[in-house]
Amino acid sequence: MKRKYIEIFEALEDEIRSGIYSEGSLLPTELELCERFGASRPTVAKALDMLRRKKAIDRCAGFGTVVLQSELTRGKPIGLLIPRLGETEIFEPICAAIERAGAEYHMQPIRPPSYAGDVAETAERLCRRYINESVSGVFFTPVEHVADSEQLNLSILTRLKEAGIPVVLLDRDVVDWPGQTQHDLIGIDNIQAGFVVATHLVDRGCEHIVFAARPEPAMTVQLRIMGCREALLQSGRDPESLIVQDLPDGTSSDAIMEHQPDGLICANDATAAELMRQLIDRGVSVPEQLKVAAFDDVKYASLLSAPLTTYRQPCEDIGSTAVDVMMLRIEHPAAAPRRITLQGELIIRASTAG
Repeated sequence: MKRKYIEIFEALEDEIRSGIYSEGSLLPTELELCERFGASRPTVAKALDMLRRKKAIDRCAGFGTVVLQSELTRGKPIGLLIPRLGETEIFEPICAAIERAGAEYHMQPIRPPSYAGDVAETAERLCRRYINESVSGVFFTPVEHVADSEQLNLSILTRLKEAGIPVVLLDRDVVDWPGQTQHDLIGIDNIQAGFVVATHLVDRGCEHIVFAARPEPAMTVQLRIMGCREALLQSGRDPESLIVQDLPDGTSSDAIMEHQPDGLICANDATAAELMRQLIDRGVSVPEQLKVAAFDDVKYASLLSAPLTTYRQPCEDIGSTAVDVMMLRIEHPAAAPRRITLQGELIIRASTAG
């Protein structure tokens, strides 16, 4: 059971943090606090002394107890180390959810500016900035599709740890599965997502399925491929019959149609949108000739010429859960790392009808 002065201290601390008592305002008198909490004057004085030592309040003779500018009134600056925020649409709603959920804890998420340099340079610059500004925490989406990305990501994690800045990873870890770093991570179960999408195409009668992705795909995409193969295996098919087609920059849909597929799974909605445009331009009928599905459910997925069937990421839940985990990490820095996988939902649209 908490001692009474700790209970009073925590109650007043929460009220300052929530804005009930803002910077420059007066706390109730000691007598008023004694009456409110049913405590003695020495007990209340002890709680107020704890707030003074935290530099959250100050006593002004003949005036009262004033709330000072402090971490409680400023909020906690939290860095968003998401180098591709402006390029990868799925992270925009996640960041918006972090901002909404973080307001409850007086978090102040810092959105990265649009740097002109490459993604590795942007990540390095953001890391240095957040360390120099001594932020309270960092939400980090590991860098991908650059040379020595694992080394870069591990270096960033090491420097943030040495600076005493807690990190919550979003979407993926910085090492290949099944390896894990000792950091909190929030994302979806990508194996389950791939399984759900491939099972849907199999149920729609697809016999020859192609999975389209960029060369050297991120680990999240590799896990989706694993889930697709497991779906084929459980349906009694050869999991190796899934054709994984690399799509270097500039590659057209020709590489896809060479395999004569009746089902196409794309690593994300952006890839699907580009390929569907090319496929329809060349006369391929979607979904009659080729059924197409993808992942993420970004805002334009339902607006394509053939509205896209896609696995929706629970962005609101990812953002709010990440905030909860960050607060727990700040308050309990030595706690065991939490790895939380959230379940999404398959949104079925016209691209796989039939």
